[in-house]
Amino acid sequence: MDYFEPADILIYIQGQGVVLKEKSLVAFDTESKKIIAFGEDAARLAKSPPEHVKILSPLRRGMIADYQVAVNLLTHLLRKAWGRKPLRAPGLLTCVPKGMTDVEMKAVEDALIQSGAREIFITDFSLEQILEAMPELPKGWKKVKTYVAITKEEPERYLAEQFSDMFLFAEQEGIPVEKITEMFQDAVKKPVKQTKEEEK
Repeated sequence: MDYFEPADILIYIQGQGVVLKEKSLVAFDTESKKIIAFGEDAARLAKSPPEHVKILSPLRRGMIADYQVAVNLLTHLLRKAWGRKPLRAPGLLTCVPKGMTDVEMKAVEDALIQSGAREIFITDFSLEQILEAMPELPKGWKKVKTYVAITKEEPERYLAEQFSDMFLFAEQEGIPVEKITEMFQDAVKKPVKQTKEEEK
C-alpha cells in the first residue's frame, strides 16, 4: 500500500460548520486504469484491498505527490461537501501546514483551481485560528464561505496503524516479535552511531 502519511482534508462551510473530514486517499484499479474510490471509501478498501487495487495518497502533509490524482480527489471532496457542482465557482480559504515552500503552495493553489474554485487564499494559520480571528480577517477572506484545511492531525494514530500492519506482516512471514523489537532498537541507535563517526 502506497499511502504513507496521507494528509487529512477538512472542509468547513460558513453557517454549516465542518461538513467533511476525510483522508487524502484514492483507490486505483490497475486493470481498468481508473479511480474507483476516494477518501474514507478508499481508506476502507485499504484495510483489505483486492489484488488489482492500489491505494495512493496524492497529498501528504499538504505536499502534492501526484498532481492529477490530487485534482481528482479535491474535485470529488469539494463537490461532496457542497452537495452538487456550484453554478458559479466559489472562492476558497485554504489552510496548509507550516513550512510549505512557495512552489508547494502554488501547486496546491493550481490543484484547487483545477478542482473548481474561482479564487484561492492560502494561509499557514490553522482553521481554529482563522475562526477565532474572523472579525480581523482581511476583507477578501471574509467573502469566502468555504474553508479547506489540509493537515496531518494525528500522527501517533497513523504510526500505530503502520506498526499494526508491520506486526501483522511479520506474523504472516513467521518473524518473531523479539526480532522486530531488535530491529527497532538498531534503527534508533543507528543515527547516533553515524553522528559520532562524523564528529571524529
